[in-house]
Formats: sequence, structure tokens, C-alpha cells
Amino acid sequence: MPKPRTPSAVLEARGAFDKDPARRREDFEAAEFDPAPPDYFSDAQRAVWHEIVAALPPSVLQATDRMAVELAARQVAYFRVTPDPDVTAAQLAQIRTALAVLGMTPADRSRVSMKKAPKVNAFADLLGEKKAH
Repeated sequence: MPKPRTPSAVLEARGAFDKDPARRREDFEAAEFDPAPPDYFSDAQRAVWHEIVAALPPSVLQATDRMAVELAARQVAYFRVTPDPDVTAAQLAQIRTALAVLGMTPADRSRVSMKKAPKVNAFADLLGEKKAH
């Protein structure tokens, strides 16, 4: 499996763009995630949706993750109402993959990055300035 790409902010901090400015790229940022489940969801699917959204830090989910959460919620809700003998290995693999995409397995959690709030300069706050550094 190939090594994941290093975020631009990390490369910037390392000084990677000093030598080769053409290497700089903009990281993709999607819109804010809407925590409301789809209207057409059943009650069981809606409950799983809320469970998934509550389990993940708000800064992890973005608008582009909506379909991944929907897929995971539908699969887990179906799994929960299916008797054990009727659950196939393929269904379990699909659920595992859907949860892994969202970083909800121990191994995949380490690959998820979240936005951190900018540090606030306390001295600037005393002066009435709002500057992050």
C-alpha cells in the first residue's frame, strides 16, 4: 500500500517549499457536515446515523463524507436486524470497509486527521487584538 500524502501544512512547516515552490498544492476543504440524517431513512437507520455522527469528532466529518456515513448507517442497521445465521462474510466485510473509511476501526483511526483550532495569543487578547499564530 502506498504511503499517504503529507498534508501541505506539514510540508510548509518542514520548509519543503523553500527549495521547490512549484511543489505547493492546496489541500481540499469541503463544506461543513450536516448532522441531520436523510429524510427517507427508517427509524433504525436514523438511530445508527446519529450513533456514527456522535462517535466521530465534529472536525473529522465534512460535507463530502455524507454518502459514506449514509452507506455505513444503512449497512449497520440492516446487519442489526438480520439473524446471525443469515449474515454473510461479504456483508461483514462491507460493514468493516464502510467503518474503516470513516476511521472507526482501531487501525484506521490513526490515519484520520482533524482540524485543530488555531492557537490564540493571550497577550494579543489583553491588547484587544485577535491574532492567531
